[in-house]
This record gives sequence, C-alpha cells and structure tokens, in this order.
Amino acid sequence: MADYVKLPDEDKEPKGKKPTYKLSFKKIILLVIGLFILSSIISSISYSLAPKIGVVPISGTIMTEEETSLLSGSSISSRKIASQLYSLRDDTSVQSILLDINSPGGSAVATEEIAKAVKNVSHTKPVYALVNDVGASGAFWISVTANKSYASPMSTLGSIGVTSATLSYEEFIDKHNITYRKLTAGEYKDLGSPFREMTDKEKEMMQGMLDELHSRFINHTAESRNMSVEEVKKYADGRVFLGSTAHKAGFIDELGYYPDAIKELKNGSNIMVVNYGPKSPLSSLLGVDSPTLYPKTYSPMWFIS
Repeated sequence: MADYVKLPDEDKEPKGKKPTYKLSFKKIILLVIGLFILSSIISSISYSLAPKIGVVPISGTIMTEEETSLLSGSSISSRKIASQLYSLRDDTSVQSILLDINSPGGSAVATEEIAKAVKNVSHTKPVYALVNDVGASGAFWISVTANKSYASPMSTLGSIGVTSATLSYEEFIDKHNITYRKLTAGEYKDLGSPFREMTDKEKEMMQGMLDELHSRFINHTAESRNMSVEEVKKYADGRVFLGSTAHKAGFIDELGYYPDAIKELKNGSNIMVVNYGPKSPLSSLLGVDSPTLYPKTYSPMWFIS
C-alpha cells in the first residue's frame, strides 16, 4: 500500500520565509510626491515661525495705483505698500522692517498714505529706511518718517518742494484758428485745462495750494527728525543734496549701505531676511499681481517733487 505524501501548497509561502513586497513604479512616484508634500509643509511651518527682517522695496514713482508709461516710467502703488506694511505689523514673526528706497517721489496723496503706514507700524516694531541712489521728494518724506534712516554719502536726497505742471496748447489753437468752447457749472471747473492760459486769479489759487502742501512737507520733516522748522527751511527750496550733506543737516542718521542696515537690525542674531517685493514675472503672468491704470483727467495732481 502506497504511503500518502502531502505536497506543499504552492499558493502559500514556505514556513520561516518572509513574504517579499514589490514596489511598482507608480507606488514609488506616489511615495516621492508624499515625501515632497510633507517636506513642504514642514518647511512652510518652520518659515512662518522663524524670526524675520521684512524688506519692503519702494522703487519708482509713488502713485496710489500702479502705472507704466513712456513719460513717467514705472510706478508703485501706495495702497499695496501700505497694505504690506500693516500686514508685516501684524505678523509676529517679523521683528523689524527695512524700507529699501530708490524713488524720485510721486503724488502727495500716495506719499502721505505710505508715510502714515510707516508711522503707525513704527509704534509696534522698528522701521528703518535705506536710501539707495535716489530718495527725493515724496521718497524723502517717507524716509524721514522711519525710526532710523541710512543713505550712501553719494545718494541723492532732498527736493523738499511741490510741483504741479500741465501742457499748454493755447498758442497752437490760436495759430491754427481753432476755437476752444467750454460749458461749465462753476467758474473754475476747467482749471488746469491745457487748451487755455490760466488767469491771474487761477494762478494765485494754484500757488496757494502748492504753498500749503509745501508747508506740510516742511512741518512733517521737522517733526519727524526732531528739528526746528527754521532748520528745515534752509534746505526746503526744492534743491537736492547728497547723503553726506543730509547726514550733516540731520535728515538721516547713518551713512551706510544695505549690509550696514541689515547688520544693525540683526543685532548679532541669526535672523532671516525676507524681501516682500513685487511678485515674480510668472505670478504676474498668471494674474496674481495685475496693475491698475491711473485715470487721466485735467484735474491738477500734486507731486511731492
């Protein structure tokens, strides 16, 4: 009689031998993606909690909204700058702020909007200003508002003054026998029109507004820099001057450059420096940071320039 022999079950692994697991290409890709996402989350949390110095660039003509033209070049939006400053004020990881300035000035309203934000934020955390090549007019107004300011000895500052200018076509109209007709409800509604010359009364009115803005500029500078109005008036004739002169006059605190300002703000600590400037070209292309055009009117625009 033949003995019964039990053959091993082919569907089961032999005893004592561990099962083997094979990773498919798809599983490897999913694993890599998962690790990448996890690493990104950890990095994002670490970044958000790390202490920072926030660098806010102020470069170009200062306007309430961004604009790019052949005559004025590119501009920056005071609303965006002010909003960024308030955001950094509320960000507990940001220890201090550096205004990285390179601007010839801009409109009075836009200038004051940024200056008000700087003054507000400076009560919560240090706000320093660094003037690079140019920090004149409205940019100068902003720089003196900061807690402390830096500039190169060769930087161009000052231009404590106000200007308003319009084109004039009245001679062209007369030469070509063109008639300019106007209908207004209000005697001075078309004040500033390029199609006629201003009357003496209109010039007096415009000059009065310019003088008032100029006085505000002088008083703001004197108050911000703890100087007398008379001291500021010595330099308030619209002239520009070098950083070395500004330092002697008391308009800036230190002669130095970007590394000097950052070194003082770091104060020996290992702190991250983050630039909160405009979005990258790719972000702009995707519509993340689209500019808004400034409307064109005959109304005079005051430039702190």
